[in-house]
Amino acid sequence: MSRQNATRQRSLPEAPPRVTQSVATSTGLLAVTGSAATATLAVVTAGVIRPSAITIAAGLVAMGAVVGAWLLTGRHAAHLPPRALYAVAAAWAAPLLLARPLFSGDVWSYLAQGATAALGLDPYRLGPASALGADSVFTAQVSHYWADTPAPYGPAWMLLSRGVALLTGENLGVGVLAYRLVALAGVVLIAWALPRLAVRAGTSPGVAVWLGLLNPLMLWHLVAGVHNDALMLGLMLAGLELALAAVDRLHAGGAPDRPAAYLRLAAGVLLLTLAADIKFVAGAAFCVVLVAIVHRTTRPVPLMAGVVAGAVLVTVALSLAAGFGWITGPLGSLTVYSWMSPTTATGLLIGAVAGSGVTPTAVTVANMIGLAVCVPVVIGLLVAMFRGRVEPIRGLGLIFTVALLCGAVVQPWYVLWAVLPLAAAARTHRSRLRIAATSTLVAVALPPLTGDVTAMIVGYVVAAVILGTAALLIRRRLTHPADTATTTTPAPITTPAPLPRQSAATERERVTSLPRA
Repeated sequence: MSRQNATRQRSLPEAPPRVTQSVATSTGLLAVTGSAATATLAVVTAGVIRPSAITIAAGLVAMGAVVGAWLLTGRHAAHLPPRALYAVAAAWAAPLLLARPLFSGDVWSYLAQGATAALGLDPYRLGPASALGADSVFTAQVSHYWADTPAPYGPAWMLLSRGVALLTGENLGVGVLAYRLVALAGVVLIAWALPRLAVRAGTSPGVAVWLGLLNPLMLWHLVAGVHNDALMLGLMLAGLELALAAVDRLHAGGAPDRPAAYLRLAAGVLLLTLAADIKFVAGAAFCVVLVAIVHRTTRPVPLMAGVVAGAVLVTVALSLAAGFGWITGPLGSLTVYSWMSPTTATGLLIGAVAGSGVTPTAVTVANMIGLAVCVPVVIGLLVAMFRGRVEPIRGLGLIFTVALLCGAVVQPWYVLWAVLPLAAAARTHRSRLRIAATSTLVAVALPPLTGDVTAMIVGYVVAAVILGTAALLIRRRLTHPADTATTTTPAPITTPAPLPRQSAATERERVTSLPRA
């Protein structure tokens, strides 16, 4: 055995047989627990049972059980292969594939906008009510906040929405299922990209899959919520991996590798462009790739010119088919105040104190200040990536973090923009703990059902008592395990300990066994 191989084996020691069996058993039990919890959530939100304090409490307990199972799974994530965690993710997500849309009604807007485009009308100029009429089956489902709001999405998404409308007609159930399959395709791309990005960033692919793919926010908002962020994020992360891999090959040199590297770069740029043509925020990953090209290639100018030209050509081609209204479309989302946005919340608070008459001005000023802070910070992060002080994948997560803190509109599922790249680059215990804590807080911020004030209060109290008791029992079990010769319990940590950097080669060998796109 060579010294290099011996070093690799020492960097990631094999767990004792009893611990390995214990980890496998524990992971299987957590998979079953999470699946039962998501099934319960799907049942109580199906609309068959009238919302009450009992159903609200049951839904909250189910959500808490999933979050708890996720946190407990993290204790073993560093020692589990991604395939094992894929099985857990599938078990948790399966019951939600047939659930009604949860936590948001955006899918109804997708259906209405697609129907508008299928009729030959302009969804960038007309809202569902004016385009389809108030008696349309689609308009009836769209929230009154968005009934008169034109589409804010890019040309790639509008073409896809038009295709869904042509295929499904006015069948709401089939339409929702079609969009859920689209979201599932995005989740599969995320599952493919996360462990590979983690290896590139020098961290554990198992931890990245746990923090990202198994994250309750993924289940709530991408699988059950059917948001187009699923496809956008999947295309963005897959494109980022392909593009960075191509840049690495070009940096390493070697004429035989160059054609393959250029093809890989072209594929990555295409995926990144499609992601940005769903939601323009994915353009941040495109900027990260451009910085990597400048930083790591010998002839960056012609390469950058080709990359930008290719992205522009794809976007123009899609826009010729779908329209150019996407350029101003996102401004429509600003007509509804987003209380989760720190800047908008500040403006609303000022309006509450000074009087409702100053609220619009206060919100606008606060949002402008946020933009003024965001732009130089993002530029500073790009410069730091160029100088090699910030790793590109982590840099992308930080860019999205700044955008969320300073942006005018923030939704719970937007948090995944930052969580997924940060999960792939989280090397330290502290960084993993921050991601887990933030995800947990946002995951329980919204109830699965609404009801009258009394039912909501009683439901939250009952759920808090049940979940609190369960948490105390689990904590006691972990900190005071049974003292028997046949039981071996891993250390009770919330997130797995970071791996040493020299283990990246070992993790790269492990992840190569995953199916390639």
